[in-house]
Amino acid sequence: MLFVFSKLKLRKWKKLNPDQRYNVFVAIEKKIAKSLGIEPLKLEIRYDGDHWNCFGAFTTTNDGKQKIVINENLLHEQKYRFHALETIAHETRHAYQYSLISRDLKWYEFTAKKWKRNWFGYFSSASDNLMYNNQSVERDAQKYSLKILKKYKDKYSREEDFKNTYNAVLYRYNQADADARKQYGIFYKHKIEKNIKKNTRNW
Repeated sequence: MLFVFSKLKLRKWKKLNPDQRYNVFVAIEKKIAKSLGIEPLKLEIRYDGDHWNCFGAFTTTNDGKQKIVINENLLHEQKYRFHALETIAHETRHAYQYSLISRDLKWYEFTAKKWKRNWFGYFSSASDNLMYNNQSVERDAQKYSLKILKKYKDKYSREEDFKNTYNAVLYRYNQADADARKQYGIFYKHKIEKNIKKNTRNW
């Protein structure tokens, strides 16, 4: 799909029906996956959006099937279209992480080893929101999605919804760091890793 990112501009987006918007999301995910060197993922819509306190999730099954599930509200609420961009970038980054940790790692692949340990010692937001936001796989995905938003900051400079989304995502990223510092002190990163190691199942 040519000029897919331009379709998120309000004057174009409001003319698209939900199926066309879905196709835009699929095209965006394909481009992001390609830039990360992984295969595009199936994009599935979850149709109980108002009862799901989440914009999206990367999921994988025991037989290795992977997909990204996104909240239906991203299709219907035009103010969420840039949250869709951020969500797709975030969840595709998780797929990239998974592609690395699913193979045998070399001794020097320290970041991938850290992610693998986190994958098996993952904290859900329901179990511990502070740990959830500050664990390594989430911080990496948050940082990557911010990078994607920054990349298109000039392109969407006149889009108020982009500014609101960018500011909200940046605030959440910085606040997670501030909350961790407040909870654990200056050595918070070490303590977070220690918590993950305690939570890690055998792998």
